[in-house]
Amino acid sequence: MKKKAKGALCLLLTGLLWLAGCGSSFSDEVIARIDGREVMKYEYMVYLYTSTESFVSAAGSDVWEMDFDGMTGAELVQERAFSTIQSVVAAEQYAAENGISLTEDQKTEAHTMAEEFLSQLTEEDRAKMGVDEEQMETLMEESYLYSVVYDTLAKECEVNADEMEQYYQENADALREEYTQITIDTIMVNDEATAKEVSEKAKAGEDFATLFETYDTDTSAKENGGNGQMTLYQNYLNNTFGLSENLTLGEITDPIEVRGSYFILKVESITPPTDEQVKQLAEDAYRQQVQSAYVESRLAEMIAAQEVEKIPEAWENMETFQD
Repeated sequence: MKKKAKGALCLLLTGLLWLAGCGSSFSDEVIARIDGREVMKYEYMVYLYTSTESFVSAAGSDVWEMDFDGMTGAELVQERAFSTIQSVVAAEQYAAENGISLTEDQKTEAHTMAEEFLSQLTEEDRAKMGVDEEQMETLMEESYLYSVVYDTLAKECEVNADEMEQYYQENADALREEYTQITIDTIMVNDEATAKEVSEKAKAGEDFATLFETYDTDTSAKENGGNGQMTLYQNYLNNTFGLSENLTLGEITDPIEVRGSYFILKVESITPPTDEQVKQLAEDAYRQQVQSAYVESRLAEMIAAQEVEKIPEAWENMETFQD
């Protein structure tokens, strides 16, 4: 299993890519209080941004037209952003009550993550957030502290061995497929006509590496001797390229359109996990599932006990990150 990202904010950052940018003027203000702890506008806007990006990544660009049990997509994202802040505040309070704090190394790591996050923002999005480097470092420290509290609470939860074994028996085949590693060669071009030409030449037997050198338009793929080859888990490969069926060994695809670019894929190898790896994957997945439910329940209890005060006028005409 992949190691989970650290912290409530970091969980929302997994898999996101942005352009570099810088900030501009911003009028900050208190928008709410949670047990007397002030929530600043910039803090909410950062979480709103990560919630929005995560939401669109998971549900697609049409998410804003969907209905979520009587809520619009925008309303759901706003609710998630604020509830994430409530979870962070609950973790802060738990940490203070139980003598939990970050080490200097953890703080340094949090500051590095803050720097990376800021460097990947567009100028427009950072301007909306109104967050500076020092504020972002504080948010990342709080997020990291959340992860430490999360892990501490998770250790309280014992996992039933018989139920774990049952989970393995029921999910072994699905996990074996999901974590099968597919190594593919790729060629990316900018227009469909060229993509069809390249695909036909590859299927006719022309050398795929030569076609890559001739036609591929992704300069980053060619840096440091790159050849467009990548290894992905089966499910991630299918989701990334919108495949409805698994590719077979040696298969060369027709052009696949992904966000305005066209890809031709060739399957070089298919490597399923061993039985031992599948069993470990199942145990890790079940343990994480049970512990997550336990921690979420504990945090929900803490959040339910919070006294929340929102400043009405601060929420008027609040900006969003919807396209």
